[in-house]
Amino acid sequence: MRVKVKYLRHRSIWAIICLAAGLLLIAASSELPEHYWQQPSASSTKQHHDWSDLEKDLRPEACAQCHDSQFQAWKHSFHAHAYSEGLIGQFPGMGNHSRGNNCLVCHAPLKEQQYQSDDDMLESLKIKIRQPEGVNAEADLEAATVPLRHTGVSCAVCHVRGLERFGPPRMGSKQTGHIQTDVHGGFTANKGFEQSQFCASCHQFAQSNAINGKPLENTVKEWQESSFAAKGVTCQVCHMPHRRHEFKGIHHPAMVRKGLEINVKKSHGVAQIVIHSVGVGHAFPTYVTPKVVVTAIARDRNNIKVKQWQWEIIREVRYRAGAWEEARDTRIMPDERRLYRADQAPTTTTTVQFQVRVIPDAFYRGVYESLLAGTPSEKAETLLKTALKRTHSSEFNLFDDVVKLH
Repeated sequence: MRVKVKYLRHRSIWAIICLAAGLLLIAASSELPEHYWQQPSASSTKQHHDWSDLEKDLRPEACAQCHDSQFQAWKHSFHAHAYSEGLIGQFPGMGNHSRGNNCLVCHAPLKEQQYQSDDDMLESLKIKIRQPEGVNAEADLEAATVPLRHTGVSCAVCHVRGLERFGPPRMGSKQTGHIQTDVHGGFTANKGFEQSQFCASCHQFAQSNAINGKPLENTVKEWQESSFAAKGVTCQVCHMPHRRHEFKGIHHPAMVRKGLEINVKKSHGVAQIVIHSVGVGHAFPTYVTPKVVVTAIARDRNNIKVKQWQWEIIREVRYRAGAWEEARDTRIMPDERRLYRADQAPTTTTTVQFQVRVIPDAFYRGVYESLLAGTPSEKAETLLKTALKRTHSSEFNLFDDVVKLH
């Protein structure tokens, strides 16, 4: 989806990206300690345990010294890159660091990651331009020099509160509560880490700010209304299989392909494609940023194109007359089969080629193009150009097959 600039006012664009501010449904599992996701702080002035300097260090590189496998998976994830160029490139146009902090509620949630001033925010942007990676891939503590916010949704965001560690029960164990260990004063095992509601504070917006009756991000509710919830297939089952901290989603072709059954055939002389959502526990795609394009191309015996059909799978929103509105919602729900027919093909048609292309960052592309068409600051322009380039490189072909008609 190319966002129509006439529907977007530059001062309002940020709202669709950072709508989290004040709109999040804080719906963490009841299993979790109270206020676990409300202005979380990982550090502490209280000394409950004789923590070493390494144990006090909130950087993911510090965690990697003992939890290397988790770090190796996480460092390639979108959680590790949540403090992205496209996000922070919008901040100079917002006016002040407080609005930037509204976005960090999900992209860098810890109190220790928040901006302290406008100068702090601008300096952080400069560092991001100079050093794009927010984490040292080798987990070198001496080389890891960027501010903690640059690590995005890192280990401490989910697992550390007041320097105390929290996590799911050990594999194969149902024991919960505080478990004493030789490091960092033990940890608290909590079943909430294995429940979809754990993800809700960032992946489920409040109903009070819905667009056309649906919150902008409605992933957890979509899951709750699906057969996956009834079967106990949680977010973690698909996005953290075997507790791997990869968090794969719409940007990963193998992940997307695994969730869909796609078949083409000829029925009563008409070429058709069926997309069946068999392994996606929410709308496909969830959220408003991706677009999936289904194309059918009719060709004659000389392989010349004689007709083309195109359908888009998308939830399209736009800003007009001072408010956001939903233009269309053509997404595929869990377990749904969607049929697309290449009707009324010319009589000279011998084959119909079906293609499915995924554009994970379609909405963002339009936002960045619109912002760059304005008068962004030099720092913002540099960051937004980098982000725009990535929206193009993230596209991929998911499916390609041919139906013979004659």
